[in-house]
Amino acid sequence: MTADDVLPSRHGTTYLTAPSLACDLSWVLSVALRPAWRPRFPLAAAVFEGREDLVERIRAFWPEDLCFTEMQVLAHHAGALGETSPSALWSALEAAVSSVPTDIPLQSESPEERAIFLRRLEELKASPALRRAYLDLLRDVWEPIDESWRAALPMLEESGRQVVAQLEGGRALGELVGESCESFQAMVGDITERVASGQPLLVVPCLFFGKSLYLEFPGLTLIGSGFRRNDIEARLRTEALAKRLKTVADPTRLALLHVLAAHPSTVGDLAVSFGLSQPTVSMHMKSLRETGLVRSERQGGRVQLSADPDAVESLLSDLRQAVVQVSA
Repeated sequence: MTADDVLPSRHGTTYLTAPSLACDLSWVLSVALRPAWRPRFPLAAAVFEGREDLVERIRAFWPEDLCFTEMQVLAHHAGALGETSPSALWSALEAAVSSVPTDIPLQSESPEERAIFLRRLEELKASPALRRAYLDLLRDVWEPIDESWRAALPMLEESGRQVVAQLEGGRALGELVGESCESFQAMVGDITERVASGQPLLVVPCLFFGKSLYLEFPGLTLIGSGFRRNDIEARLRTEALAKRLKTVADPTRLALLHVLAAHPSTVGDLAVSFGLSQPTVSMHMKSLRETGLVRSERQGGRVQLSADPDAVESLLSDLRQAVVQVSA
C-alpha cells in the first residue's frame, strides 16, 4: 500500500484499500481444509480439482483444522498485507519470522485459536526446515492461480475504491462483513469506535470469497470485501472479451484477419500484400493467435495462417451477450 491508498474521511477516520495476495491465499487454503465450503466458493474449489495430493499436504502441515492466519500475521508484521507479487511476499514472510512478536492480542480470534496461531509462529521461528516447507507449500498452492488473480487485479482495485466510497458516504461497517462472521458481529461496536477515533481500517477486495473476513492487528482492523459469484464470473468474462476486442481494434490486424477469413496465407504472402515487413506481420499474427482468432497449420515447409471461424463467431456472440439486453 502507498500513501495514495490512504483516504481520510470527513470524520477523521482513515480508510485504506488494497488487494492482498496473503488474504486470498489464506482463503484458498481454508477451502482446501473444509470440503463442505467448496460449493460456496467455486473459484477457490477449482484450484484443487485433480490435486488431492496438494490438499493432503495442506491438511497435514498443521495438526489443527484451522486456517493459516499466522501467515497474515507475518504479512502484517512485514508491511506486506497489500503485496501482490508472489516473490516479494515470500521474501517478506521469510524475513518477518525472526522478529514477529508471539504475544500480540489478535482480538478477532478466540483465546484458543489465538494460542494456536502464536504457537505456530514460535515453531516457524525455531525451525528453518519448517519455514522452508511452509513457504514451499504456499508457493505450490499459489503458482497455478497467480495468472488469473493478476488478471483480476484491476477489478479488485476498483471494487476496493467503491467500498471505501460507500463507507465515506455513511455505510455502516456491520453491512460489509457477513453475519456468519460471529467475531466481527460481536465486536462491530468496538470496531466502529476505534475506527472513528482514528485507527486505520483496511478494506481488502478479495477474489476467492465473500463477506466473511475480519482480522484485528495491533493498530489496524482488516475486513474483506468479496464478490458474489455471478459478479466475479461476469467481470472475468468481460475482461477476457475486452482483451480480444483490443486485439481487433487495431486497423491493420483487423484487415489481416479479414483477408485470412477468405484466403489462408503465409506471413510472407501477407507482408507482400500489405506492404509490411515480415517482422511486423509476425507481431500482428502473434496477437491474433494469442486470442485464438487465427490458427496456423504447417504444409510442407510453409506455415499457413487462417482465421478461425468458430473463434470469430464466439467473439461476436460474447460481445452480443455483453451489450445487448435480451428480453424475457
